[in-house]
Amino acid sequence: MAIDESLIHTFRRDLESVRGLVAEASVIALKRARTVSPEEKANATFVTDLDKDLEAFLRSGLAVRFPEDKITGEEYEDEGGSGPRLWSIDPIDGTGNLVHHMPLWAISVGLAYEGTPVLGVIAIPSLGETYHAVIGQGAYLNDKRIYARDSDGFHAQDNVGVDSNAARALDTRTLPGRLRTMGSACCELAFTACGRFVCTTFRGELRHDLMAGAVITGEAGCEFGRVDGRKLTPEEFVAETPIEVPTFIAPPKRLKWLMENVRYRD
Repeated sequence: MAIDESLIHTFRRDLESVRGLVAEASVIALKRARTVSPEEKANATFVTDLDKDLEAFLRSGLAVRFPEDKITGEEYEDEGGSGPRLWSIDPIDGTGNLVHHMPLWAISVGLAYEGTPVLGVIAIPSLGETYHAVIGQGAYLNDKRIYARDSDGFHAQDNVGVDSNAARALDTRTLPGRLRTMGSACCELAFTACGRFVCTTFRGELRHDLMAGAVITGEAGCEFGRVDGRKLTPEEFVAETPIEVPTFIAPPKRLKWLMENVRYRD
């Protein structure tokens, strides 16, 4: 959907407030990262006291700043208003990594307006990195403009992201490059946006995993398409979750190659 310039101005102002909130959350997370208490959820994934406390902190901050907006997240029920704006929080994306003291975990806050992802912030506290974007305004890493790397083909040494669920569904022999699984969808999206990965592939991710990263990768030049040949708008990419069909996030020429050449496992 087309976004009015006055709305973009509002989103840019909102971004600065949200970046401050995420920066505060990052400080809290780093202080507590080595002492978390994990438990297993019904879906056999981990949740920790830090996940719950960070989401409560972020929800509280968003509610004060944007009292009319709806707020969603991974650990708690939806709350707030019923207007066109919806915030989606992933307090710790990559909790399994956090529990095992691996540094690749992220804090993610994204905003959708009438279903369109329009604002995203992803912090990777252990790396000192914060990625952000507003629709139509470009993507940034620590305030430096970033771009995804496009090409007509792939090099054998290209880093190609593929999460474990997608890898189990696809014939990985048809994927190019060096296959990488980070254990954090937000890290993989951020790394694709800044060119560390040339693409990534998801299956099973939920809205809170994708909202912020959809804006950041989109503003860095990426598009979204499935292994069955269907292109997705950013709205569809976020709305049609959990992702059932393996879905590529890549700049246009690489996406075309992936959609034409990657196959399901026999």
